[in-house]
Amino acid sequence: MFGQKFSKVINHKAGWYRGDFHTHTHASDGIYPADILAGIAKAEGLDFIAITDHNTIAALYELSDNLDFLVIPGLEITFDKGHFNVFGMNGWHDWMQEICGDQIEVSMPVRYETVNKLVQEISKDGLLSSINHPLLPPWDWLFDDTDLRHIHCLELWNDLYWPGHVTGNPAAVAMWTEWLNAGYRITAIGGSDYHYPPRPEENKFGERLGMPTTYVYAEELSTAGILDALRKCRAYVTKGPQFDFRAEVNGKTYEMGASLGAQSGAVDFIVTIPYQPKTVSVQLVKNGAVIAREQIKGRDIGIQFRQEVDASVPEWFRLDITDKAGDVLAITNPFFLGPRVKPDRYHYIDFEPHKESSPS
Repeated sequence: MFGQKFSKVINHKAGWYRGDFHTHTHASDGIYPADILAGIAKAEGLDFIAITDHNTIAALYELSDNLDFLVIPGLEITFDKGHFNVFGMNGWHDWMQEICGDQIEVSMPVRYETVNKLVQEISKDGLLSSINHPLLPPWDWLFDDTDLRHIHCLELWNDLYWPGHVTGNPAAVAMWTEWLNAGYRITAIGGSDYHYPPRPEENKFGERLGMPTTYVYAEELSTAGILDALRKCRAYVTKGPQFDFRAEVNGKTYEMGASLGAQSGAVDFIVTIPYQPKTVSVQLVKNGAVIAREQIKGRDIGIQFRQEVDASVPEWFRLDITDKAGDVLAITNPFFLGPRVKPDRYHYIDFEPHKESSPS
């Protein structure tokens, strides 16, 4: 049964799990069946993937019942004005009518009128939604009236092999930073958008599973465990570096993504990083600005950034890791402190996201 297949617990231990939230199979425009795709992901060292075919969940029914690898049921709803992923389906849902079928791209069903009504229906089913590659032409997000209060996640980085990621991904980070400053707590994730491996001899870029990787701290390795962690912002996106990022204040330790509430005094942000063969810069970002940095190379290392906070001031802190050239290698979801900011701008267009013209 569909529900039983995706309700299995692969590992009962809490910890950091490595995954990819955007992949395709031969059911849409990928080349591999679901089982083979899962096998490739496991060989790459991933703990889970989400299968997110365009406007179809056919591959999810093909997946073996006895697979010892976590596949999160997903769907990339693919419209002519943008793409977004849905995670956690338990079979066929009513809102899939006029969307799922044999077309890679469809128009918004008349019964929903706007993307907001559709996303609200999806949320009522307890599912998570994520806007994909929002500023990556020619697949950028053009639903300007999108109500951000109904969006759970944003695909911060997409497909590090596609040339457009060089400008599209940093633009998405800048937009997400504005959302955080406005009071939104939308979880940043990454996805390879995997269809097939790179084929240089055919001048095809392709993708690699886990590039980028999203690490998620979950209470267990299961669909429910991973999605619950996303709701709590307990994740970071990386091109390679793995690390731990915690906060300590008034004798209590908090995990990444936590809200520390209204507290005053010294907060210690503690970073633990395994051996790094190249020099990297570890940067503490407060409300969008870098306020402290340390350069490291070599042995396992622990870094501590201390900040004084005021219980009356809303603040958020995240970690960025860059290489010597300034290329960002990893970005965390933030810690939130102080009173929660209530957004007064609700729509995607209110943030005037930069949209470059699509290539011909």
